[in-house]
Amino acid sequence: MRERAAMRRIVWIVTVIALCYSAAHFIQSGVIFPLRQANIAKFEEETPALREHIRTGEPVHFGNPVQYGPVFFFVMHPLMVHTQGNLQQLSNGLYAIQLVCVSLALLVTFATLKPLVRTEDWPLTAAWIVVLWMNFAPLYTIIGVKSVETWELLLISLALYGYVQGRLWLLAIAIAAAALVKVLPLIFFYYLLLTNRRAFAYACVALASILVVSHLLYGPEMGILYLPTVARAASGHSFGLLWHENLSVKALIAKLIGHLDAPDVAAGRGGSTLHMTDSQLRTAILLGNIAVGIGLALLTWVLIRPAQRTREQILWEWSLVTLAMLLLSPNTTFEYATLALGAISYALVRAAGFGAPIEHRRRNWLTLGAAMFFLGVLLPRQLLNRLTFVETFTRWSGYAHLTPSEAYQYYCLPLLGLVLLTAAIWQIQPRLPRPAIPVSP
Repeated sequence: MRERAAMRRIVWIVTVIALCYSAAHFIQSGVIFPLRQANIAKFEEETPALREHIRTGEPVHFGNPVQYGPVFFFVMHPLMVHTQGNLQQLSNGLYAIQLVCVSLALLVTFATLKPLVRTEDWPLTAAWIVVLWMNFAPLYTIIGVKSVETWELLLISLALYGYVQGRLWLLAIAIAAAALVKVLPLIFFYYLLLTNRRAFAYACVALASILVVSHLLYGPEMGILYLPTVARAASGHSFGLLWHENLSVKALIAKLIGHLDAPDVAAGRGGSTLHMTDSQLRTAILLGNIAVGIGLALLTWVLIRPAQRTREQILWEWSLVTLAMLLLSPNTTFEYATLALGAISYALVRAAGFGAPIEHRRRNWLTLGAAMFFLGVLLPRQLLNRLTFVETFTRWSGYAHLTPSEAYQYYCLPLLGLVLLTAAIWQIQPRLPRPAIPVSP
């Protein structure tokens, strides 16, 4: 008992040190840096149609493939009216939204995972979840550019909480709203179709209701035509397929076939887009679609097997679908891994010994640790770049114009982290109850 108490004190000392480091990291990367620079280029790209609507009152019209959806407009419209074109005020407002979304998402994740943990162990477990979140490089990238992935993180976390609590309307509204910020969370509709038809119906009603409201406010392109437009843009030569920082499975295949040209200002080349012949592009698209189809088929096979779904089975499936969302998306960048924070938190709780028993626990810790390394947990981006020798790779490949952080994404090292995290989640799959074997009288 004394040895156990001494070990617990040591663990708490390490935890307090980690929390202090996390606080310092957050102040520097989550407060000082975002407030020092407006850095809202993404919003400048996605709001011209909304600005024109605010100015004229006419239905919105997009001259380029739209990525952000009606819920994005619902949030941005009053914010843009209030700030009246003042970019610094708009940046500050978006930063405040970031802090609210991250804080609430963390609290909702606590509420979702707490039943898995023994009461006496919860404070320590919660502290390490905080350390995980406050030292996650993709999250700080999102906070820095004030992007919408934290909005989706909150809504996806809230949807999962509603699901495990049996509040299907909360699940439906939250996941529909998440899918209409950006389209990636639409994969959860497929998950519900396979596993809970009632929840799927509720989610469809919520989705349709939001689209109808948006149609009335902004016109058909942000209403009933929004999803068909996005579906057309996401197939074939999809969003960002040739962009050097895209690290999706489809983009990896494209990078294996194509190459980057050196920057040439006179020729209009920035050195950030893959160069491919038409036949190479068609081959990359075909192979990418095949890979995504195989991945979706495997996910379907996994999801249709359980005859009953316990709370822990739902948590496991939700984590797996979250990772499939990132792996199978046509466009995934480093910061999108923020959406996997719930899955990593669940994996951490299970690896710590809570929930269903895990075979080969040491192997699971190694897999999870490697996943967190490549996804940028604890380590600053600069140190991560050095430890993975990306500058050496750029010299060997002739892509010296890429910055270390760009090269880290170009070589798809975060994708390796997502694959390893998927393996770690697979290793902690709850055992399905075996059917009873009838005994002859």
